[in-house]
Amino acid sequence: MDYKLFTKNIELTKALEDYLEKRMEKIDRMFKKHDDLLMGTEIRVEKDRETYKVEVTSHLKFKGSIFKVEERGTDLYEVIDKVSDAFERKLKKVKGKLQNHDAPNPLKDVKPVELDDEDELFSKIEKRKRFDMSMFSLEEAILQLELLGHEFFVFRNSESEEVNVIYKRKDGTLGLIEFEE
Repeated sequence: MDYKLFTKNIELTKALEDYLEKRMEKIDRMFKKHDDLLMGTEIRVEKDRETYKVEVTSHLKFKGSIFKVEERGTDLYEVIDKVSDAFERKLKKVKGKLQNHDAPNPLKDVKPVELDDEDELFSKIEKRKRFDMSMFSLEEAILQLELLGHEFFVFRNSESEEVNVIYKRKDGTLGLIEFEE
């Protein structure tokens, strides 16, 4: 698997890079069968005081989907193990769904764009992203919510062509917000 490696507040040794590559090879074998699904992968390794964070993000060709897993801990090798295992579990969970939806996205690929942080009004906002609002069916939006591992997902409903929000409720069920004008 080709991936881009980013680090913050840490200098990776050759041994750590080799270990990370070895752990990602198992995931690479899973993607080989479905190489046409994967656009690119980023691995971010950060250190904040004594805590390490490893985040793996893959961009899939299926409707601009993003597949993301992150783990934290005090032992970097253990965190790498956890994130690669979690990524593999998540991939197995949605692999069948992805196979059924392997058509390329006719719309633009979704790519986050970082905005300037100059406006005083928004100075408390730490991170901003801008996404292209893609059309999804309700089923595809639920899949995207699972892939991202987020609590909510905003999308343009392909049936009504309106903006909707799918979200996880406290009881584990899903909710749908449909806006009226």
